[in-house]
Amino acid sequence: MPSIDELPDLTGGVIPLLSHDTGEGGGGQLFSGGHLSSRGHVYYLVRVKNQSGDPIEADTLIVVVQRIQEMARLRDVILELDLPGADGQTKEGYPYFHVPLNNQPNLEPYGESQPFRLEINNPNLFRLYPPVLRVRGIRVTPTQAYQDTLNTRE
Repeated sequence: MPSIDELPDLTGGVIPLLSHDTGEGGGGQLFSGGHLSSRGHVYYLVRVKNQSGDPIEADTLIVVVQRIQEMARLRDVILELDLPGADGQTKEGYPYFHVPLNNQPNLEPYGESQPFRLEINNPNLFRLYPPVLRVRGIRVTPTQAYQDTLNTRE
């Protein structure tokens, strides 16, 4: 398996789906459920949808948080934020998360992953745009799938 930094960018054919998680702490909304909450902790639910015709190997499927901009000055503040639960960082320093697939070997064409929680600790209380996410992984080509089928019949 290639290193995280060598995985091809699949964004476009495989897209990240991002939604606010309004569970714990109001999801970063200043007023939530009638009470004051904190912008210091923002939560998102992330899923990945495979819009390509090729399966994607589950072991290689990751989401990279490439940028988080503050609203006031439109600058990237990702280095000033903490993203607990990240599985590691790319060589450029971007946090990444492995995409859960419920013990499936591949994310099938037109299939969706299980959601996972993306937590952002925002100690400076910046007003943030949603994060820019990129999807990386390895496509299973038709030739590979055919070879795998032949190998399992032996």
